[in-house]
Amino acid sequence: MERAFYKIQEVAEIIGLGKSMTYKLVADGHIPSVRLAGTKARRVSREALLRWIEEQAAGGTKE
Repeated sequence: MERAFYKIQEVAEIIGLGKSMTYKLVADGHIPSVRLAGTKARRVSREALLRWIEEQAAGGTKE
């Protein structure tokens, strides 16, 4: 079964960027994320990550 959500560090590894850059992309809303209830932790859904990767591959930066 595929995972539904990824930690920011995992996203960084998947897309091949540094953790700091990935956190910035998430914080700026370029990569959609959700905040876990009662925490500061954020997660990126598998669907949102795949959509972002497809947009980047197509040369777009949909915001």
